[in-house]
Amino acid sequence: PNSDRLNNPSFNPDPNIYKLYHLVLQQPRIMDLNTEHIDRDDECSIFSVDSKIPLLTDNTDDEYFNDTLLQDSEDSSRIHDDERPIYYSNNIGRQGISGSSWAAYINVTCLIAGTGIFGLPYAIKQGSWIGIAIVALLMLMTQYTSIILIKCLYYDGKNRLSTYADIGYHAYGKIGKYILVGFNNLILLGIPIFFLLIAGKNLDNLVTVHLEIHVETRIWICIAAALISIPFILMKSLKDVLFLSIFGALSTLFSVVAVAALSCRDFTEVMAYYDPCSHNLYQFPISFAAISLSYGGNSLFPSIERNMRKRRNWNKVVTAALFTCTIMYLVVALSGYYVFGDCGMIHTSKHEGPIVTIATIFITVDMLLTSPILLTSFASEAEEFLKITCEHYSVISEFLLRVLFRLGIVVGCVIVAIFMPLFGDFMALFGALAMYCLVFIFPVIFYMKLFGWSKLSFLELMLGLFVIFVGVVGYVVGTIDAVRSLIKDFQSR
Repeated sequence: PNSDRLNNPSFNPDPNIYKLYHLVLQQPRIMDLNTEHIDRDDECSIFSVDSKIPLLTDNTDDEYFNDTLLQDSEDSSRIHDDERPIYYSNNIGRQGISGSSWAAYINVTCLIAGTGIFGLPYAIKQGSWIGIAIVALLMLMTQYTSIILIKCLYYDGKNRLSTYADIGYHAYGKIGKYILVGFNNLILLGIPIFFLLIAGKNLDNLVTVHLEIHVETRIWICIAAALISIPFILMKSLKDVLFLSIFGALSTLFSVVAVAALSCRDFTEVMAYYDPCSHNLYQFPISFAAISLSYGGNSLFPSIERNMRKRRNWNKVVTAALFTCTIMYLVVALSGYYVFGDCGMIHTSKHEGPIVTIATIFITVDMLLTSPILLTSFASEAEEFLKITCEHYSVISEFLLRVLFRLGIVVGCVIVAIFMPLFGDFMALFGALAMYCLVFIFPVIFYMKLFGWSKLSFLELMLGLFVIFVGVVGYVVGTIDAVRSLIKDFQSR
């Protein structure tokens, strides 16, 4: 109606009006029955991304609106690799530093590097120096599966799926979803229990050696569980794990430096006692399987990517994080294997000195910081399933129920860690199946199913089949090795 004012050159309306107008127009077309739960306006929603922050804030990213305006003029039925839509569900993502690409990089680095870095010398031992090439190859394979996994979230060009399990549901129905949930929960609960065992033994060793205080290992497991439970209870969802990831990544980095320094210090001493490096092609498959387990963690990638403010940077973020982890892997593997030869894994309990103490402390801290991240992911989905949310309870009741539920999870982990001394072997057996499927096999078969075999190029099809083949071989060989270790431990007991 006020066309005269609009035609007046001196009239300069607030540009945010156009941004708000555009967002309002976009709202009706992003709703879908299959993903409606993503868009619920509830600040206590488990996987919401700051769903109650204002549409326009001081920190609102102008590039977001510009990207959205450009994408609106394109064919929304196509998803380009470098221009994936970022306006599905809670459009502007996580504000502040926790929604930055750097935060996502730190989260991915902490998640991956903290789950198997110090077993790499043993893995390299099995395949000798050929294992170095395996590390590089598996890094590239993990990069590929991590990218296509996120692409599957946007497969229909209209709605963003929420979790890894949702991808399985859209690809193969309820069967795909249930398999994903089972494997994912095995990893999210199994790894923290395994970390409790290692952390308890490390704490016992540190106190016994330096303070000459002898306490049962099970007591230290309980103490480690108490330390884990503090951030686990305080962090409501994966939105709040940034500070843990920062300290976890730093702990891993310092651990790598300490292990490298330990190897350099003991170089002249151990050469006379340990067997030199050897080459055994028959151990190559075992090496391949063992190194593959060091690149797990992609089951949390959908949640990390969802919290990013600029989701189009995901490919760069995951590539940089994997490259960083690979550098740390190579430092530990090269220094450990070159110095200690065929003696196997680096056992800090067999050495003495300040460097060993520092390395043990940082390794333990890394485990204690990584465990709450994994447990929080499991608890968040479980609480949503059990309806322990602000939608069904008051704020105080929801908080108390959440605290009790999470304390129950910690107590259950402690019971398993204390009364199942061979849990590590069982985790190696069943965790191998879950890890290979989640990291290598499932992303490829879901990607082919959702986007269609016929639409993939011959090169991409061959690459996908190669990754599946590697995942199957790694699982078979890893299972055989885990069964042998389990039988050996049973016989020794």
